[in-house]
Amino acid sequence: MNKRHYLVAAMCLMTLAACTQKTELPENPKDKEEYRDSQGNSWIYNAMLMRWALMPSLANGLSTTHYYYPQSGSWTDANGTRVNAPSGVKVSPSGTSKSKSRGNVFGTTRRSFSIHG
Repeated sequence: MNKRHYLVAAMCLMTLAACTQKTELPENPKDKEEYRDSQGNSWIYNAMLMRWALMPSLANGLSTTHYYYPQSGSWTDANGTRVNAPSGVKVSPSGTSKSKSRGNVFGTTRRSFSIHG
């Protein structure tokens, strides 16, 4: 194989990797925090509504802002209508949707000790 074949193969692999890459949004964002993912998308967090705004761009092909709700994993458009995730935008589940508890929840007792002195 010559250099051109290697170059074409490398470009195909990079394109494939970019298509399968998932965005991992920050777990504990601050209000109005801005984030740019590896796909070139621009996100802004709204703490009061607990949602990320995905800004329209050439990278994602959107013409209006879409909103992602990490707690439920759902999307809405600018009108508030529930929609599917935009094509080409993949968000991996964040730690906020996972349970952080460990061990038995029911049937356990917690003991607290205090020293009075």
